[in-house]
Formats: sequence, structure tokens, C-alpha cells
Amino acid sequence: MLRLLFLNSVVLVLGCSGAGQYQGVLNSGMDGSPLTEVRVVAKASPMPPDMTCQVREVTTGLDGTFTFLDLCRDQKYIMNIPAANLQLSGTIAIAGQEIPEPIAHQAWRSPDGHGAFRLHSDGVSSIPTFSDVSVDQSKDGTKVRYPDMKPTGRVIIIGPGEHLVLSGKRVVQKLQILPLVAHPGRVNLEGDTIRNHVFIGVQFDAAGKATSVGVEVDASKITEVLIRGEGMQFIAHDALPEGRYALLGEKDTRVTILDFGSSQAPAK
Repeated sequence: MLRLLFLNSVVLVLGCSGAGQYQGVLNSGMDGSPLTEVRVVAKASPMPPDMTCQVREVTTGLDGTFTFLDLCRDQKYIMNIPAANLQLSGTIAIAGQEIPEPIAHQAWRSPDGHGAFRLHSDGVSSIPTFSDVSVDQSKDGTKVRYPDMKPTGRVIIIGPGEHLVLSGKRVVQKLQILPLVAHPGRVNLEGDTIRNHVFIGVQFDAAGKATSVGVEVDASKITEVLIRGEGMQFIAHDALPEGRYALLGEKDTRVTILDFGSSQAPAK
């Protein structure tokens, strides 16, 4: 079942105003692992005239824990992470309090902007489009789309432990993942004859008859997240069968080509 998480709520964690410190632990929203050596900042809200109360800064330890010391009495602070592509789950308001153990918080490695991205061990990388798209029609009336350029080598790979990230509500709603099907022979279309090419979500039999094909996606390996009001979809490397795919919208004139699982580049 597709996991749906809403992370734009306000979490207010207030306690004894005289405690003067706050303990927390920062975990990955994706897998729950501790996030180490992450800089966490707490800014006073509203900003007080006393400059010594305005900002506190810490770095998480090897187990993801952190402690803000010397928080000013009766002062609320908003916690955030300055690092790029790492977002806290919601708006976190804290104050000094006595707590028996650190309070857990989640953070997500997420892109800054709309589009398609690759989430990997080193961070988040934008995925460029690969080629213009041509649209034609088969002799039996099936709509046929294909990239103007045929990929003959390696393309972007969503490998083990990695995710395709679709960022932005319109992007999530618009983009489709379709098989990129190779056809080694000749295909006669209404507008052209294509030889030894690849087609987007369409396969041809020996007689040249076109059939639309899709892909079965494992919804349990897709996570939808709302961060700062933006919808994001995290698609695991094994949410689709291993293979080569096209990523585009119904009316898009450019296509992104991806390999899921491992490289599908032809052997040399």
C-alpha cells in the first residue's frame, strides 16, 4: 500500500521554561537511520531584542542525537537544517524542557525545485532530459512515440538503494514511467519508416502490428511526501522490474531515459 505522509504540520514542543536545554535525535525519513554530523539551527521566534537569545547551533552525533544548551527562559525557537537538499518534517518549535530521552525528528533528503531527481548516497542530483520526442501513428492507428535519439550507451541509473524523486505536485501528476522497447527490424509508420530503434510504451510484432505496453509498479515501494507544501514522490530502484524506461508526460516533447536496477547499456 502506498505510504502517504504529510509533513507540513506544526509541531510545538514546549515544556518547563526554566530547563534551558532541548535534546533530540535526527533520523532519516526514508529508512529511519540516524543522520550524523548534520548542522541543526534553532532561531528564536519571535526574535527577541536580547541578541544572546536569538540563535543556537549544534551538530548531530554518530547516533543522530543533538542537544541545544542554554536556551533562554520563556523563549520559543524554530528548528531548521541549513544544509541543502535536507528538510525537516514540518515546522518544529522547541523550548527548554526536562525530558527523559531525546525527542525523535525526521528529515528527508529532497530536491530544491521541481522536476525529476536521483536520490543516492552522495545526495540529490537533477536528471536531465535525453532527447526530443517524435509522434506518429502505426498503420493500424496506434499512437507511436519515440525519442529522436536512440540511446546506445549508459544512461542515468536508479541503482540499488537509490530512488527516483519526482518533485512538485504537477510533476508527480503529469509524468509517466513507460517501458522503452527496442525493435531491431523495420517499422512502417504513417509518416516515416523507422529501422532498429526504440519506442515509448509500444511494441511491434513480426507483422508490424503495434501494441501499447505498460509497467507494473510496486506501490509499496513508493513514498509520497508533502514537504513545505510541495508534493514529492520517492520511487525505489526495485519498484519497477529491472529495465530501461522513458519518463515523460502525455504531451511532453522531451523525454528522460532511465535504467532501473542496473545498466541496460548494450554489451560492446
